[in-house]
Amino acid sequence: MRRADAWLRTAAAAAMTLVSCAVLATGPAQQGVLVDDWGRRLPLPAAPSRIVSLAPHATEWLVAFGALERLVAVDPRSDHPAAVRGLPQVGAWPVPDAEALARLRPDLVIVWGAGLRREALARLETLGIPVYVTEPRSLAELPQAVVRMAAISPDPARAHAAATALAHGLSAIGQRYRDAAPVPLFIQLSARPLITLSDRDPMAQALRLCGARNIFGDASGVAPQVGLEAVLARAPAAVLLADPAAGDEPWRGLGLLAPAGRLALLRADPALARPGPRLPAALAPVCEAIDALRRGAGSAARAR
Repeated sequence: MRRADAWLRTAAAAAMTLVSCAVLATGPAQQGVLVDDWGRRLPLPAAPSRIVSLAPHATEWLVAFGALERLVAVDPRSDHPAAVRGLPQVGAWPVPDAEALARLRPDLVIVWGAGLRREALARLETLGIPVYVTEPRSLAELPQAVVRMAAISPDPARAHAAATALAHGLSAIGQRYRDAAPVPLFIQLSARPLITLSDRDPMAQALRLCGARNIFGDASGVAPQVGLEAVLARAPAAVLLADPAAGDEPWRGLGLLAPAGRLALLRADPALARPGPRLPAALAPVCEAIDALRRGAGSAARAR
C-alpha cells in the first residue's frame, strides 16, 4: 500500500508540470474556438469582454489571468479576491438564472459543470448566450482545464505565470512527501448528516500528494454519506474539516479528540475545496499538519 501511494503521489506531481509546456501555446481567445471541459466547442469571433462567472474557482482564475475588468457579474459564492465582492450577483444553484443573465448581455458565461442540468444549459443557449462549462473532474485533469480557461485571458503572459505557479506548487508538494508513510484521514464535508469525499474528488486527490490516505477513498460516488461507526472502524488518525467554520462535534462529545482521544482535528482553508489558483497554498499547511502527525506517530513507535 505504501509503495502504491508513493507511486501515485509521484505520478500526480509529474502531471502537474505538464501545464508549464501546454500553456505556452495558449493565447487570447480571439477569432478562434474555445473548448470547454465538456469538450464543447464555442466559436468566439472576438475576445469576450462581458463575462459572467458562476463558479468560484473560475472567478479566481479569471482574476489571476488579468480578466477582472471583463467580469460583469459573479455567483453568490464567488468571494475571492475582495475585488469581486462588489460585482452584481447572479444565482447559479440549482439552475443558472437565465433571465438575469440575459439582462446582463454577456458574451460568455462560465458555469460549474457538477450537477448542471442539460436542460438548463440548453435554456441559456436558446437565449444566444455562449456558455463555457468548467469541471476538472480529477487532479490529473486540472492542468489542461487551466490551460483551456487561460485562452480567455487578455494577457497570455499573466495567464502563463498563474498556471505555472499552480503546477510548480503542487509538484513541489508531491515531491516533498513522495516517500512519506501514508496517514489515514477522514474528510468531513458536513456533520449532520455525516458526509465525506471519495478519491474521485480533486480535493481528496490533492491530499494524497502529501501522504494522506483517505479512509473512504474507495467509496462509491463523490460525496457519500457515512455512519459514525464506519468512520471509527477505519481508524483514522485525524479528521479534516473541509468547512473551517464547522464545530468539533460529534468527536469532542465522544472524547475522541486529542490530547485525550486518538483523533487530531484539522481545519482546511476553503480554497482547498476549489480547483483554483490558491490550491497549493491551501494544501501546504494541511500537509504540514499531517506530517506532524506522521512524525509524532513515528516517535511514539520508537519510544515503545
